[in-house]
Order: sequence, then structure tokens, then C-alpha cells
Amino acid sequence: MHVRSAGSAVLVIVALLLAAVAGPSIWMQRNVVDEAGFVQLAGPLGANKEFQDGLANVVATQSAAQLALPPQLQNLAAELIATVARSLSSQHGYADAWAETLRRSHALTFAPTADQNIAGELNLDIAPLVGLVANNVSADVGVKLPVPSEVLISVDQPAVAKTLPLVSAVAGAGVWFMVFAVALFALAVVVARYKARTVVLAGLGLALVVLAWLLGSNWVAGRFVDISPANDVAAQFGSQLGELVKESWQWGIAAGFIVAGCLVVVGVLARMVRRTPTA
Repeated sequence: MHVRSAGSAVLVIVALLLAAVAGPSIWMQRNVVDEAGFVQLAGPLGANKEFQDGLANVVATQSAAQLALPPQLQNLAAELIATVARSLSSQHGYADAWAETLRRSHALTFAPTADQNIAGELNLDIAPLVGLVANNVSADVGVKLPVPSEVLISVDQPAVAKTLPLVSAVAGAGVWFMVFAVALFALAVVVARYKARTVVLAGLGLALVVLAWLLGSNWVAGRFVDISPANDVAAQFGSQLGELVKESWQWGIAAGFIVAGCLVVVGVLARMVRRTPTA
């Protein structure tokens, strides 16, 4: 093999490896590490009927346990809490409370404060939802109920929690991975003896990378199903979030296949033009 061809092949392979990491890394930065992106990704869970039912039960239980009810109002308030919790998703302010729950949970995961002793844990902080129930019950009984600052539901995934520092680091470098991948691909084309062939092979290689992304998204979605099997709400949160993750990543897979197809077409056309005899 000619030295230039070998060098070009190595550059293309390294570029494809970087691209394989860059795509998911950029997605993770925008949809997992970034708070606003995570809230947008997981927000639709709050409108899922099956998840709403499980969430309402947990909120009712936690509200009854966490809210400081006057003794004379224990029975009445307990019934009101159960009633309000069952209609939680139809309460005014539910969407805002759910979004705040996601923001708090994200902060607990990626930016816990010094007094939050949750190292190695994943938690949902449903205090905003408990607060929504408390406000409605307070309005009905005429007594202001104090709302706890935190109401944590453990997602019970220590293995996932331990990988979060690595996820944050890799996600933050995603754009640079992509920049280097593009630069190495361009350099590979420059040094290649057969430039059109190099572009075609790079396109085919990228298609394989995107296929790996597709298979990987199915695997990741399956792993979310394993979240906290002993906790129904956390399990529902995990499995349905996995489906949202898979759905969200489809744009990246589609874009990757489009770019791969364009590279193949450009390479084939360039090869045809080069072979076309001039008059």
C-alpha cells in the first residue's frame, strides 16, 4: 500500500472513531448535562397518564408523611390530600411544579450543594409537587401547611451515579471531538492518492458508525428499564425516560445517515467526473 494511501486510511479511521464519540457526547451535553435540555427532554413524562397515576400515589403518600398536620385535622386533611393528589395533573400549577421537580432533581445529580449528602445516588426531588398539594389542602382547610424543602425519591442506581463525572467530562468535549473529526477527514482527503474513493469509503464508514448509534440507543433505552425495580414510580420514570431518550436521538441518527449518504454520492460523482473523457 502506498504511504499516502496508508496515511489517509489511518486519518479516516481516527476521524470516524472521534465522530462515533462526538455525536452521543454532543447529545448528552444538550439533553442530559444541560439543565434546560434535561427539563425539555423529560418534561413530556409529566403528561404521561401511566406515570401520572404512579406519581400521584407517591405524592399522596409523601404529602401525608411530610406535611405537619394539626392533630385535629389529621383525618380530614388526609382525605383531602388523597383527593388532591389523585387529581394532581389537573391542578393549576402542575406543569410548573413538574418542571421545577426536574430542575431540582437535575441539580441534585450534577450540582449538589455541600449540605446535600447524596454522593453516589440518583434522586427525584418531588417537593414542588408536595407543595402544590399542600397549597390546595391549605386553601380547603384554612390552615397554612409548611412545605418541606426536599422530598427525595431514590432512583437507586449507584452504578449510573458513579459514571456521571465521566459523562459530564466527555459530554463537555463533544464539540471538540467533532471539530477534530472533521479536520482529520479533510486532511485525509488532502493527502489521499484517490480522493474520490477516500470520500466514498469515509461515507460508508460513517454509515456504520451511525448504525452503531442506532443499536446503542436501543441498548441504552433497555438499560433505563432496570432503574429501581423496587420503586414503581422510579421504574416508570426510568423506562419511559429511556423511550424519550431513544426518540430524541433519532434526529442525530437521521442526520448521520444523511451526511454519510451525501459523502458517498459526492465521492461517486467526483469519480465519474474524473473518468469522463474531455472533448
